[in-house]
Amino acid sequence: MVLRPWFPGEDGQPQHLVSTRPAGTVVTHTAANGPKHFELTGAVLPDGTFAAEPLHRFL
Repeated sequence: MVLRPWFPGEDGQPQHLVSTRPAGTVVTHTAANGPKHFELTGAVLPDGTFAAEPLHRFL
């Protein structure tokens, strides 16, 4: 599963992270501005990747 978090990478494009975890799993990604938590979803984006919901907005 390739997931697309909301924050941009160094090139300004959404970051792609690879995970073998199922939808509903919470993952932590350490970005330059600190750790961010995401819940993997089953929502498929037009390019075939999956969306990841940012949890740090709600915590």
